[in-house]
Formats: sequence, C-alpha cells, structure tokens
Amino acid sequence: MVTATLHPNDALLLPTGHDILRSFGAEHPTDDHPVLVVVTVPARRHRERAEALQTAHETQAGDAVLATSARVLMDCAQARATLIGQIDRWAAETVSEPSTAALLHTETLGRLVDRMATTWACWQQLHAGMPASRRVPVGHPTQAAMDEVAALSNAYDDLPVDLRSGRRRLPTTAPVIADL
Repeated sequence: MVTATLHPNDALLLPTGHDILRSFGAEHPTDDHPVLVVVTVPARRHRERAEALQTAHETQAGDAVLATSARVLMDCAQARATLIGQIDRWAAETVSEPSTAALLHTETLGRLVDRMATTWACWQQLHAGMPASRRVPVGHPTQAAMDEVAALSNAYDDLPVDLRSGRRRLPTTAPVIADL
C-alpha cells in the first residue's frame, strides 16, 4: 500500500508549499526530502477519491459501480490516515518542540498536507474539465479552487517560520479522517 517511510533525521527543514504542490503532480518524488517522498501518494489517492465520487454520483451508476466506488473511498481514507500518521510522527520526532506557551497550530502537519492535497486534487479535476483554449472566468469554481490552493500554500509557508521562531507548536494528534 504505502511504501515510503519518513525518517526523523533525514532533514530538519520543512519543504516549501510550492515544493509540496509540485510533488502532488509528480508520479515519483521530486526531491529526497522525507515529506516530499510521501506526498505524491495522498495526491494520487485524492484524485482516485474524486473520480470514485464522480462515478458514484452518475445517474446510471448501478449497485456494482456504487460498491466499487465505496471500496475505493474506504481504501483512500485508509491510505490518507496512514500517510497523515507518517508525516505527523516524522514532525513529532524532527520539529523541535517550543514551549507550551507557543500557540497551538490548528492542524497537525500531516492533516495540513492532506488538506492541501484534497484542495489540489479538486482544482486538478475542475481544471481538467475546462477547454484548453478558454480562460477561467473570475468567480468560476476552477478559479476559486486555484485561489484556495494558493492560499493554503502561502499559509503553509508561514508555518515553518512560526515553528522555528517558537511562536507556534504543532498538535501531536490528528482527528480520524471522517470525510470519505
């Protein structure tokens, strides 16, 4: 299922948001950073998830198609949970822990990367449906998804600065993935 593993001493610096987004679109890791080695998997799983949801919502989908879609969704949720756990364990072992007075970030690193992958996969699916010759109009869902991807990437880039300065700390546990 998941072949890459994160090792705590592989690297001490977090990759940039741009590096993560670039890795989402790659078939193979774009860098040897331990986080970038595994992020190709959640992006691929999110694309599979989006395709399964689209297939399940088709009006002609029969019971066999719905059952297959449900299995894909469950497999994707399990793979995502595993990868979130791997990234979170790596972060807990690698990212120095500031004082407990530091503000607690809203998500674990693994959950944040997973949310970035979810948003990126949504944008990719919407973008793939647009004709190549047509510009995305302002307010179109594709533009909104692209803006959200950019905003998440920028917010992610603020996190390492806050962690290094001791202004923030990462939570140590992530909630169970409930969104299939």
